[in-house]
Amino acid sequence: MEINNIQVCNVCLRTSEESAGAVFIKAMKNGEEIHVCTSCIPHIIHGSGEVVKSNAQVAAEIKN
Repeated sequence: MEINNIQVCNVCLRTSEESAGAVFIKAMKNGEEIHVCTSCIPHIIHGSGEVVKSNAQVAAEIKN
């Protein structure tokens, strides 16, 4: 997800702010645009999309 031009990985919650060298890929899950850092892409490719959190879940988790 993206908040104020900062990308947040919908898998591990890494942000582009804390990891300046990280690369984020935009993807779609259930009609929702998500962001995934390149470190988490193998989890999706070799595992399942179940590891991807919705934007609502990400927003709730980063507030805590």
